[in-house]
Amino acid sequence: MIAPDEHAPFLPRTLRLPPTGHGYGADDGAPSVVHPLSQEKYELYGPACADAFALFWYRWVTGHQISFLLWRLLGDALERSAHRAPTQGEREAMAACVDGYSTMLLYSATVPRALYHTHIRERMSLQHPAFSGAWAPDYRPLRPLFRARFPWQADPSCGPLREAIELNHLTHARIADHLVPDGQSLLQKHSGRAGVSQEKEDLFDGFFMTVRGSVSRSSLCDQLNSRIAGVTADLDRNGLYPEVDGKHHTLAPGPSDNALERLAPNVLLLAHRAAQLSADAENSLEEAHL
Repeated sequence: MIAPDEHAPFLPRTLRLPPTGHGYGADDGAPSVVHPLSQEKYELYGPACADAFALFWYRWVTGHQISFLLWRLLGDALERSAHRAPTQGEREAMAACVDGYSTMLLYSATVPRALYHTHIRERMSLQHPAFSGAWAPDYRPLRPLFRARFPWQADPSCGPLREAIELNHLTHARIADHLVPDGQSLLQKHSGRAGVSQEKEDLFDGFFMTVRGSVSRSSLCDQLNSRIAGVTADLDRNGLYPEVDGKHHTLAPGPSDNALERLAPNVLLLAHRAAQLSADAENSLEEAHL
């Protein structure tokens, strides 16, 4: 067996997802299996980075792709509870998916601010001058959840889910303030509040190397497993904040650093927990129907 090259660059891969609002393709009936983590801990401050653009491009694409996968799992849970309050297992899985999404926001945003503007943001603007996360197809069904529009969200049993959503809002705002201090997103800068179209959703998918088609539930789980493994290898080699141009580019100090302090050492644990609890909830439902 050939040992992997420890100096090889991390390269993002194509993600395959069902179209938004569509179910899964044919499966073999086997339960979704989430692989154990090969490790849980990593250094926050890593060694000097040999190819900063390649690494942070990988993180930008892969972090978003894991978010899309977690959004899909979160949307599945919402769909199952469309006409009833979610079960305890479903509530736990939802909260875990939101926390996992928050860690991927942080993981993606470890890119140094200057590199973000000269490379990543520039790439997004070349895709479309008003390129926006508002065009993400898989987030569309989740907006009511993140805006607390479901009546059952007020129940005391949903406290952990509400806390996870609040942490997510804080994390998103904190990272936006860090990467774009002037507060002007590409959408705001070029077109205000332009509507979302199929063309824009397709552009968003294309930028993040996502293609739509028939995908089985087990294939979705496999893709999540492989990406968590990739993030594990990255953090093992580079730490959360690699050294770039002689310094570690942590997020600038801000009022919600207590939220980031919870996320920073737990990127792997929280992403893996989201995958595991989602698979457990789905497998339990399948067993109940046998």
